[in-house]
Amino acid sequence: AEQHAARVDVVADDGEDFPRLADMLAERYTLTMIDPAPTGLTRVLARADQLVLVAPASPDAATSLANTQQWLGAHGYGELAARAVTVVNGVSKRTKDDVVRAESVVRGRCRAIVRVPWDDLLSSRPGPDQAGPDQQPTLQPQTRLAYTALAGVLVKSLAASHVEPSREGT
Repeated sequence: AEQHAARVDVVADDGEDFPRLADMLAERYTLTMIDPAPTGLTRVLARADQLVLVAPASPDAATSLANTQQWLGAHGYGELAARAVTVVNGVSKRTKDDVVRAESVVRGRCRAIVRVPWDDLLSSRPGPDQAGPDQQPTLQPQTRLAYTALAGVLVKSLAASHVEPSREGT
């Protein structure tokens, strides 16, 4: 495990010991986010409360999302897919048509769709608008807003699934 300044533990696992690791994480944390290796995918899905499907804004996004939705349904995860949040990442004017096609595939088949705009700060290639060595880089306002919206969608679902029963008559 590796601990970061943001109080996030990053745990790497090759999938071999996932059941033990998942139990340990569930005991220690109320919220665990996992991006599994393909070998551990079905074990993660069997324990998942929420699913976030991320697709890049590209010509392949619609096909990729359609294949993912089809696979989830065929393997018994249709309900999880229906509660999923789909994130289309790297949205720009250039990718608008690809984004519309991708969204048309998942609209009505997932709980929410969030568009995250292209942001040079998140690119592996430095852009002209990135901060210099003595400046703290920041996300563009639209990117921060998109990630805030995504967090809101996820937290709302967590709150709805963990509501305490009301005590009538007390």
